Amino acid sequence: MSPKPFSHAPGDSPAPRLPSSRPAGAVKICIVGGGFGGLYCALALHQRLRQSPRPISITLVEPRDRFHFTPLLYELLTQELAPWEIAPAYRDLLQHTNLDLRQDWAEHIDLAQQTVTLRHGEPLAYDYLVMALGSQMRPPATPGSQAHTLPFVTLQDAERLERRLADLEARSTVRVVVAGAGPSGVELACKLSDRLGPRGQITVVDRRGEILRSYPQRLQRAAARALAKRGVEVYLDAAIEAVDAGGLTFGYAGQPRYCSADLILWTVGTVPRSWPGSAPLQPTPFGQCPVRPTLQLLDHPNVFVLGDMAAMPAPGRNSQRDPSRNRAPTTAQAAYQAGPAVAYNLLALIANRPLRPFVYNHLGDMLTLGQGEAVVCGFGLCITGRLGGVSRRWAYWLRLPTHAHRWRVLKHWLGFKG
Repeated sequence: MSPKPFSHAPGDSPAPRLPSSRPAGAVKICIVGGGFGGLYCALALHQRLRQSPRPISITLVEPRDRFHFTPLLYELLTQELAPWEIAPAYRDLLQHTNLDLRQDWAEHIDLAQQTVTLRHGEPLAYDYLVMALGSQMRPPATPGSQAHTLPFVTLQDAERLERRLADLEARSTVRVVVAGAGPSGVELACKLSDRLGPRGQITVVDRRGEILRSYPQRLQRAAARALAKRGVEVYLDAAIEAVDAGGLTFGYAGQPRYCSADLILWTVGTVPRSWPGSAPLQPTPFGQCPVRPTLQLLDHPNVFVLGDMAAMPAPGRNSQRDPSRNRAPTTAQAAYQAGPAVAYNLLALIANRPLRPFVYNHLGDMLTLGQGEAVVCGFGLCITGRLGGVSRRWAYWLRLPTHAHRWRVLKHWLGFKG
């Protein structure tokens, strides 16, 4: 039985505001973006409000109606988790806080006037601003890729893929091509192979020479074993040249090759979201905002940028193999750590206390490698198979956004009613 879709934020219409109490003369903090960085920063601020010598009002601007716990998105394909578990409504998460939720789009940031222009609502004035818009799929440049492939980044993408799979599963053979052998491509290939079983013919194509290029070798080996165990065909050093309704063409071993497909999934990288409107900011070569070690903008100390948008420092990760590793990775783990760090610095700034530099701590790597299976590497250990699956699930459970939501999910997992 397919997961039942549920409603999302309307495409272009404003939603009712979450009621809030704004004390008179309060310091106004505006947080733009409700992903791992923005939401966890807002929740950390709410928990620490008593540490502030002045009253504070917090506004969170986010167009979606539900938070997406994206690392667990793949479990929807095998029905290991339900949509409500990984996509709780913001109104449920924030109902016992005094956060002012604006379900709207930030169209323009005026750093000089300290205002945020919304698509539908009245402009927001701020004293302090937090930008956490995250990243988006890299716009496909390969001919035909936009018309004939599906992305897998959001809950809407998962539901679109679910509908497509429901149409295809009546066939005796389902041919799936996954473009990209990064973490998303590997996780999708394993989950789809387990879901489709013998009728699934899964192919992974990547222009690079190895799967999971930026990951440790032991994790690469575990992923390669999982793909081989499932009979997933992998083409590396294979540049995709064109996509059409029936498949894709790629160069391999010096020759063009055509791979037929009923379904093509596009997982070839993401790019940081750009700054809303015009701003005197010079992005880094990776398209991120340069920030101080405290995650403040260089010329605007009352503005913080975190998550995928920011070139967050991580000095301990220097690598000759990959120079980009002197930055924190563009992962949920990094944004999850940065949210509370920015909350601390905001309150320190308001109270005129010293700020702390952000220190990224790499806690390891986790990937799902099929139904109930995963690989978890960190602190000198590498756990695979069913035990890896359980370890990964509990590690992510601990990072769900609120105590109330974690408790509800735990009761569901343990089979309690009500």
